[in-house]
Amino acid sequence: MSYGASEFMEDLQKKIATDFPEQNANIRWEVESSDATLDIDPQLLLQAILELFSNAFRHERAEAALTATGKIDNRRFVFTLREPKTRFELPTDNWGREPLRHIAPGHYGLGLNRVRAIIEAHGGELRARYEPGESILVTTITLPLSGQVG
Repeated sequence: MSYGASEFMEDLQKKIATDFPEQNANIRWEVESSDATLDIDPQLLLQAILELFSNAFRHERAEAALTATGKIDNRRFVFTLREPKTRFELPTDNWGREPLRHIAPGHYGLGLNRVRAIIEAHGGELRARYEPGESILVTTITLPLSGQVG
């Protein structure tokens, strides 16, 4: 369905505030207002991004705030989550492509794989990189705007 990029970011902020009320104050939002439109399943895409936030709050999080950015760049919607980490030793080359590789009680490593599948089903890309100098994991979702070929 056609959905405004700015409206999607507003809905995401509301959903994060509802689902993670204790952590919500520790998120810095940087959202550029836009009249751009996305062709998405908003509920499914919200679930994918909520998984990223859930992981950020659960895995080796440092005390600093997370930064969530939404903007239009080069005729694409770009969402970036910057997570300060106390430590990070995982490779990011196959981010979200290795389910069941890292498991813990009640967690099977399927979340990122599902996130990747949802993003790619929307014609988008999921990338991650770790910046050791800043101790920040940067996860980026790029989606085509309405009418753009993925």
